Amino acid sequence: MLGKLMKYEWRGLRFPLLIMLGILGIATLLTCILIFTINPKYDSVASGLSVLSLILSIMLYYFGIIGCSVGTMLIIAIRFYKTTYTDQGYLTHTLPVETKTLLAAKTITSVLCYLLMLLGIAATLLIIIGAIYTHICNLSAYEGVYLDQQIGELFAELSDGFREEYGISFGAFVTFYTVFMIVACISAIMTVLGCVSLGQLYTKHRIIGAIIAYFAVISVQQFISYLAMLPTYSRMIRAEAMAETIPMFEIISPTMIISLLWAVAVSVIMHIINLHMMTKRLNLE
Repeated sequence: MLGKLMKYEWRGLRFPLLIMLGILGIATLLTCILIFTINPKYDSVASGLSVLSLILSIMLYYFGIIGCSVGTMLIIAIRFYKTTYTDQGYLTHTLPVETKTLLAAKTITSVLCYLLMLLGIAATLLIIIGAIYTHICNLSAYEGVYLDQQIGELFAELSDGFREEYGISFGAFVTFYTVFMIVACISAIMTVLGCVSLGQLYTKHRIIGAIIAYFAVISVQQFISYLAMLPTYSRMIRAEAMAETIPMFEIISPTMIISLLWAVAVSVIMHIINLHMMTKRLNLE
């Protein structure tokens, strides 16, 4: 039954998600076009236009990422609100399934949709990096300089320097940070869904109540994150005062692990809030 419910949720989310991915794709395409127009080797006017193209490409891609990320989260929140707490909720809650199964289907589908959006962002970022690399190599080839081998050697040196500076290989750091970001994104979605449920405590202006709950929860999370970073700041200051050489990852890893555990705790708390609101405090419009 869980699979059928997830399929139903996916049908409601797939079209808006495809629109967001389409917008991201268009922003990426336009960014790549602007990148390939950059050529600082012409006259001063052309160089100025190249700088302008560079700025426009960065801004276009940045706003594309922000818009699609926030837009996807809003789509998920609106669908959860409409199908759970408005008149559409009458149909939802009359389904012959347990509330925890219904909530699990909505939560899992929402998280997967958001992770799919983040995967799309990662893919477009790789495309843009590839476009920049290709364009730089092409510009250098006109001067008789081939950068392929030099860039490979540069990456090898940076990888070795990264290990010396941070005390961990670049690949291991990327793996750790990827896991951290996935858990953080799951926590972000769970926070949004939980705040939508908390907003239902208001008899009127439930959307405003959900927004207030969201900013309140985020403020608490940021305060706790700040407290978690205090030991890291203290150790960095102490190491600098005593002229100690400590790998950066050894300093920041405790904070990242604490933040990771806190993100997991937030996800669990928000899931409990959602389950409580849907079973004990359900108040449909």
